[in-house]
Amino acid sequence: MGIAVFFPIFLIFAMFLGLAAKVLLAIWIYKDAEQRGMNAILWCLLMIFINVIIILVIYLIVRTKGEVMRKNLGLLISGIGVAVVNTFIVIIACIFLLFFAVNDGGMHNMMNDYDNEYQYDMDNWQEF
Repeated sequence: MGIAVFFPIFLIFAMFLGLAAKVLLAIWIYKDAEQRGMNAILWCLLMIFINVIIILVIYLIVRTKGEVMRKNLGLLISGIGVAVVNTFIVIIACIFLLFFAVNDGGMHNMMNDYDNEYQYDMDNWQEF
């Protein structure tokens, strides 16, 4: 059992971090696109339903030129930071899952010991 108990908690934490990153970046894109006269609702919906990093890169390339509002940069920086931390957590979770699957969760060692004890008892069995 051990550390495997914490794996679902780890994934739930990663899910909430991913959601927080989407919300922060969606708010930033909405405010920035609205300021630039672009379709803010479309960009916000794209951010919510498609990968955060892909939409952010596309938006930064295709957005119309104009002055950036400095008060909204905090949303952008915090959203990117949360997205990066979330990515690292998901990578660690995948490595843990792969390691757990390859090692069979340690169950093969316990079953080998059980089989050996059972075989030993059958060899020493005597009929009365």
